[in-house]
Amino acid sequence: MMKRPTALILTAKYGSGHVQATSVLANNLRERNIEPIVSDLFGESYPAISTFTQSLLMKSFSTHSSFYKWFYYGTNKLNSNGLVQFSSYFGRKRLLELVFMHQPSFILLTFPLHAASSLKKKSRMSIPTYTVVTDYCLHPYWMNPFIHHYFVSTEAVKSCLLSHQVSEKRITVSGIPIRSQFETPADKQVIYEKFHLCPQRKVITILAGAFGVLKNVKELCELLIHFRTYQIVVICGKNDSLFSSLMPIAFLFPESFRLLGYIEDIHELFAISHCLITKPGGITLTEAAAMQVPLILHSPIPGQELENAAFFAENGAAFISHTTLEVVNHVQTILQNEEISNRMKSAQKYIYKRDSASVIIDHAINEMKQPAIKLV
Repeated sequence: MMKRPTALILTAKYGSGHVQATSVLANNLRERNIEPIVSDLFGESYPAISTFTQSLLMKSFSTHSSFYKWFYYGTNKLNSNGLVQFSSYFGRKRLLELVFMHQPSFILLTFPLHAASSLKKKSRMSIPTYTVVTDYCLHPYWMNPFIHHYFVSTEAVKSCLLSHQVSEKRITVSGIPIRSQFETPADKQVIYEKFHLCPQRKVITILAGAFGVLKNVKELCELLIHFRTYQIVVICGKNDSLFSSLMPIAFLFPESFRLLGYIEDIHELFAISHCLITKPGGITLTEAAAMQVPLILHSPIPGQELENAAFFAENGAAFISHTTLEVVNHVQTILQNEEISNRMKSAQKYIYKRDSASVIIDHAINEMKQPAIKLV
């Protein structure tokens, strides 16, 4: 029996977006009878450093410290070629182990790990390497001369690559991979019943974020709860302290307030939401755009969050707020002005690219060559 081909997906656990995109691509590969080999290359190579830097990143997000702002915009100004060459050594030993063990037909990157794209130069191996950019902006660190092809979210990101002399034939505007549930029509009546919500009242969903970093959630809920014609759903994820702090509101307002922890079926709530208050991660924005949920992006952190938010706001697909009062005003604008709400949905429909994972995997499969590893 012939062994089915494999594909190596390299990611990193710096934010949930990279991991979620990886999962979607892996599932798509399995459907094509290609075995996905998923690796957190940096975490497997340097577990202690990876754990420490992930913790540092989470603290930076939760405290709004200037660390991440400095890192994102500071490295943006550095010589990107020098940075790429330096980081091409990170994880190379582990990568070579994975390559020789699994002999992948191609490599997909959902995080800029330059050891993969430098294989040809350093190890005389030619394995097609594809980068999947999971935001609506482009940091120079994503770029590498040895990347075979880039898959990007928008024409604006493509233009950024072109301005850095990346050939147009090496770029596809694929959109960002998301779960198929966000692209499937939902039975809204069933969802209303499942979450004990009233179809006649508008739903405001507040998504605390992967690290529970949406600021002033309790204060925001206390302001919104006074609008008795609305229903508020708060998704706390794994933030137990936030969940506990909101329990008194849930107890006092059982008819108009729903408090949830981590849920798998978040697409169901998106389907019935008239407004979503969230942080502007690339995956969340794409999921909301797929379901055309009017967006309020609260206090984006300088870096890709701010760049993502700016792109959506400039294209009429979201509002940005910096205070809880601004959030409340934006909620009122969206829910009371159907024309504005519909314009926002139309803008999201224009931004969104359907079946992104299939576009990416189709391209990779069409370029597959045997043998998987070729010495040059």
